[in-house]
Amino acid sequence: TSARIACSSACSGPAARMPPGPHRRQAATAATVRPLPASAQVSVNINISMPPAIVASRPPQLVVLPETYVYVAPEYDIDIYFYDGWWWRSWDSRWYRSRTYDSGWIYYQSEPVFYRHVPREWRRWYRERRWRDLHWDHRPIAYHEVERNWRDWEEHRYWEREKSWYVRGLRPSPPIQVNVAVAEPPPLRFDRPPELVVIPETYVYAVPGLSIDMFFFDGWWWRNWDRRWYRSRSYSRGWVYYDSVPVFYRDIPRDWRKFYRDRRWRDNYWEYRPIPYREVERNWRDWEKRRYWEKQRYWDMRRDRREPKPGRHIIVQPPPRQMQYERYEQIGPPKQKGNKGKKDHPKNMKEQRKYKMYD
Repeated sequence: TSARIACSSACSGPAARMPPGPHRRQAATAATVRPLPASAQVSVNINISMPPAIVASRPPQLVVLPETYVYVAPEYDIDIYFYDGWWWRSWDSRWYRSRTYDSGWIYYQSEPVFYRHVPREWRRWYRERRWRDLHWDHRPIAYHEVERNWRDWEEHRYWEREKSWYVRGLRPSPPIQVNVAVAEPPPLRFDRPPELVVIPETYVYAVPGLSIDMFFFDGWWWRNWDRRWYRSRSYSRGWVYYDSVPVFYRDIPRDWRKFYRDRRWRDNYWEYRPIPYREVERNWRDWEKRRYWEKQRYWDMRRDRREPKPGRHIIVQPPPRQMQYERYEQIGPPKQKGNKGKKDHPKNMKEQRKYKMYD
């Protein structure tokens, strides 16, 4: 619409009154491609407010919800969950997650998958100590114990095999057998252990030295093969099929390899440095918890000098000549200490240059 308005206003001017011919065509073309005024530009600002911090007198004690591996904090008035190494909460009709239970919440753009398996009446069942129609002898678990062991508990199916979810008479649901042949990806061969780079604005580590995309995130190695996702605890073998697209992959630009080759991340220089894989496997959790990359290193990025920020120029000019004369007249020539008569002594020459007036 704005383009048609610009063309109609331009064609109603002198170019429209010119006789037919090439001159009129050139003038009309020049009038048509005029840039639109600044008022035609549209800007959209979406502000997502962060939830308030949780103030508690002591760290929370958690309870595992039967038939899931979701942990809840029933002593809090708000629903806060722990699942897959993250703390989750809903606030103002949006979902947020964090690595700590009381602060550092980050907006999550959709409802988490685990929430589909959480009964909405779990608080009532908690108070009545019943899970559906069975007695639920739930027991509190220290939050640091959950953070340390949740992965092993889930891999070894600890709660249903050892504790039966603390629900008396709860029988495990029979497994659903679905015969789907999922081929395992071929193993990867390396001449030497891989080196990784951290993808800016994420805590995802990529292996740029491979022809395929392989990532490290949340303690797992990830790769895509034959339009399916696989993960492993080792970078070269033991790949297990993963039934959906990993959450972290939404934040990875599809042209990250071009950014890597150009050493640029959008409008900034990307001075990435290779990181040995053992260092990543040993420190990834601590780096993410302390927000190491954005606080200490800012993702190894620096702003392009060719595009300086407006208002950040500092012009340093020499002081006025009159000020130099006044300083020389008030202070006088440098005093010689211990080197009288030695004008060529390096110390005296240095002080003379310090008080030398500019021509």
